[in-house]
Amino acid sequence: MPSAVLDRADSACAAGECETSISLLEDAVRLQPHNYRLHYRLGLCYGGRCRPHPLVRPGMAVPYLRQALRLIGPDACRLRAAIVDQLGNTLMDGGGEPRDAALRAAIDCHRQAAGIYQTLGMMDDWARLQFNLGNSCCELSETTGEDHWQQAISHYEKSLQVRTREKHPERYAAVLENLGTAYRRFPAQDDSHIKKSIQCYRRALAVYVRRTHPDQNAALQNNLGNAFLSLPESDERVATRNAARALRHFERALCLQSGSTLGREFAITQFNCAQAHFRLARYSSAIHLRLAAGCLEAAATAFQVCGEARYTQLVRAQLDRICCATA
Repeated sequence: MPSAVLDRADSACAAGECETSISLLEDAVRLQPHNYRLHYRLGLCYGGRCRPHPLVRPGMAVPYLRQALRLIGPDACRLRAAIVDQLGNTLMDGGGEPRDAALRAAIDCHRQAAGIYQTLGMMDDWARLQFNLGNSCCELSETTGEDHWQQAISHYEKSLQVRTREKHPERYAAVLENLGTAYRRFPAQDDSHIKKSIQCYRRALAVYVRRTHPDQNAALQNNLGNAFLSLPESDERVATRNAARALRHFERALCLQSGSTLGREFAITQFNCAQAHFRLARYSSAIHLRLAAGCLEAAATAFQVCGEARYTQLVRAQLDRICCATA
């Protein structure tokens, strides 16, 4: 019976009838509560792993996936790795737990799954989970204020052992971009990690052709600008040079975003340009204050159109401070 039910559930799912698929699986699991495959499939369905649908409920998917793990046992097999992997993904999607708890649980799951994939020689899946683990450690650092940046760096560097430029150029670039951000956010006593961050962004940028990957190029130009602004201001000459470099990268990003001047990314880049102008105004011509104000006006307009009320308010507050300073 389970095989027949799974076939019917698969057919319903393929036809986009996810509600029917879930109903079939729930009827079956009531009759065979110890069948781990049924629990696993229900976890996949409620997690929306196939496609978005009205019954996507990550909070309902998690118990089914956890029950599937209890039923399948501890043996390191391919299916156990897949279930633990999906449980981690579902927790990342918001599995009904507080965000910090969900992130910690997702990290545990992905580490377990990565270990099984490595044992089985499934290195592409292992590299994918190293990338996901790096992302989870970064988000956990941002969510809790704890320092998990070194762990994130370690996971990204492991992923690069498999995701090479020759084998997976775009995945390689994605890992490098996130590695660069982890280096940039890493708390250090010197600027060595910022310099590593810049190297990562430049290596990623070398993969993308501007004409075919404008969004990725714009994001990397933004990241490079932020990295140069993050360098210590050891003296006026160095601070001015780095702010000018940052501004050039932000302006390159704006050129790539010129087709969507009211988008969120455009707003962020204009805000970043304003920060570079502020730095330059501190050391050179006061005209940079007026240029910063123009960037903030553009950022506030774009944020408002995007419905980002909080960011609009923050940008307007900074703009008001400029007006008061120059009045």
